[in-house]
Amino acid sequence: MRRVWTVVILLFLSLLPLFAKGEVFFSNIVNASYLTDFAMGAFPVSFWGEFGIDHIDLFQDLNSKVVVRVEAGMAQRTLRQDPSTGALITDHNPGADENYSVVFSYGTVGFEQGIVDGGESNADFLTANVSLGMRWEQAFASLSHIQQGNMNGVFGSDYFNGGERKDYPGTPELSGNLYSLATSLNFGLDFRNLDDHYIHPDGYNFSISGTIAPWWLFNDKLAFINSGTRIDYYRLLYSATWKYTAYELGKGDMNLFSIVMDFRLNCQFLFGSDVPRYAYSVRFRGNEIPPRSFITDVNVSLILNGPEFFTVGTYPQLYIFVENAISAGRVLNSIDATETVKMYGSVGARLQLNILGVFRAYIGVYYDYLPMEGYSGGFDMDLGAYFSAFF
Repeated sequence: MRRVWTVVILLFLSLLPLFAKGEVFFSNIVNASYLTDFAMGAFPVSFWGEFGIDHIDLFQDLNSKVVVRVEAGMAQRTLRQDPSTGALITDHNPGADENYSVVFSYGTVGFEQGIVDGGESNADFLTANVSLGMRWEQAFASLSHIQQGNMNGVFGSDYFNGGERKDYPGTPELSGNLYSLATSLNFGLDFRNLDDHYIHPDGYNFSISGTIAPWWLFNDKLAFINSGTRIDYYRLLYSATWKYTAYELGKGDMNLFSIVMDFRLNCQFLFGSDVPRYAYSVRFRGNEIPPRSFITDVNVSLILNGPEFFTVGTYPQLYIFVENAISAGRVLNSIDATETVKMYGSVGARLQLNILGVFRAYIGVYYDYLPMEGYSGGFDMDLGAYFSAFF
């Protein structure tokens, strides 16, 4: 993998003279993922960054950009399917006994081109993008298992035949030595018409993106680039966001109170013979939805902001929401080809304290009136804190 990325970087550097009129940029954010068994889930354990050349201006008044994005760190997952059969695990609430950790890196090299001008001082309204990506993962026991001296964790359980390493159709990325390396082609269209101010947002965004990562794109375990496992999937994502500030009251630079309506829609079509967990993109109330071919999640929230105190960016928020989701089709990676349709629903509220725009603490109360498989439903609550920073 190191050799592959060396070639990619050298290729990127070789193109620099072609874009002499552009501007080099770099940005990164630290908040990509958290572990519930590390620092109480409050400290990020991964990050992403991007750099490239902006404002190449291949077309007048439309931005052209070469972008390299890199994401790396750790993630925590819960075993949701039987590795041997792919059947959903539904006889318990997913918990610490089925948790495991993943260390990963993901990078893309791509090009973005504005198609419709967004006006003076605004980003292009319509942008197209295409990129080549590569993702590497290595799974291991959760930190809580390791602290208990159980170095195999869930991988030593009956689910995995006591730690025996072999091919598992239900969890293809955990076959062999729990190692996965896959390449993909990505493309998309983004419509941007949203002023996403943290206090008084207004407007809408929507996007559609596709990813193809077939076995023949060097993703077969017999291919020279992949000595770990086999990956084969095709994904189409659609997302839409609409925000409207119904009322706002301020004093100077400080916000006293605002009421915001927030609508979010996420839709996923996912197919393939060996679909990895990281390809599951749509979630319900922050939890992974049982993986079927078609998934849609809709969240409608009423958000009460303010008042800001001490300094700009420090204020409480109250979210009141209704969320519904649908999961339809056959269960991915399962030997059972039966097609089913499942509905999920939840209502709740969350009180969150934002501090300087980089630290958030929250407590939430929920009622799942249509719980997902593997969850008991009814009333639930959670609390936590997390840190994020953008540079």
